[in-house]
Amino acid sequence: MRKQSVNLWAVLVCVVLGQIIPALWYTIFSERWMALNGFTMEQIKAETSPVPYLASIVSSSLMAYTLAWVFTKIPVRSLLSGLLTGSLFGVVFVLFEIIVKDMFSLRPLLLSFIDGGVSVLVYAITGAILGAWRKYD
Repeated sequence: MRKQSVNLWAVLVCVVLGQIIPALWYTIFSERWMALNGFTMEQIKAETSPVPYLASIVSSSLMAYTLAWVFTKIPVRSLLSGLLTGSLFGVVFVLFEIIVKDMFSLRPLLLSFIDGGVSVLVYAITGAILGAWRKYD
């Protein structure tokens, strides 16, 4: 029986998409997101640190690799099962956590859905790619 292993090319594609999808997401929801956070465009433009972008790349890399590894253990063997498993992980491990923390911080629920929704989408697409693009030893 063939043993499923982590496909590093699939992980790399997921990391790249993990940067593109949030950029598009926050472009779509930028005005609402800034208003819910109480930010102005001047504040956003004044922030020039590369640290959040580097943290995002590291976080996406760890998430995609870990999800790929978990998929070898479950095992996930199709686009659909990867999509569903990734969505489940995104909702349970990210979205619900953001909602609870935002509740305690007295932040609007819509902000939780904007910030958590992009993670669910990234997890779902990552899961679909990893489920469809498997590697065997």
